Amino acid sequence: MAGVLFALSGFETRADVYLQDFSVSEDGSVITIETSLSGSMGYIRAIKAEKADDAIYCSFYCAFGGLNSSIGSKNHFEIKLDESSRKIYFDRGKDADDLVLEKDTAANVWVEKRPGIE
Repeated sequence: MAGVLFALSGFETRADVYLQDFSVSEDGSVITIETSLSGSMGYIRAIKAEKADDAIYCSFYCAFGGLNSSIGSKNHFEIKLDESSRKIYFDRGKDADDLVLEKDTAANVWVEKRPGIE
């Protein structure tokens, strides 16, 4: 029973992930994000990035082992980009997904989007 509880925690999603930093590869094919949690407990172990039109929607998964276990934890993740990629959103659970990065096509650079800042 303990093994099941240990493993199950790693399949729960986190909706309190925020972008700490990011970098884009020289060829523009990969963006590496550094994440953190707004909550005081827990860790992230994985990302699921799904492409829909020009947007990429990211969901994050808890580390294995329970409430404050760091087994398998990471905070750097790579997201593959293509020519049509323009926006990256983070899952917010029951709330609307947050736009966290947007490509400025005129300048050909990615720009962090912070809530309340245009």
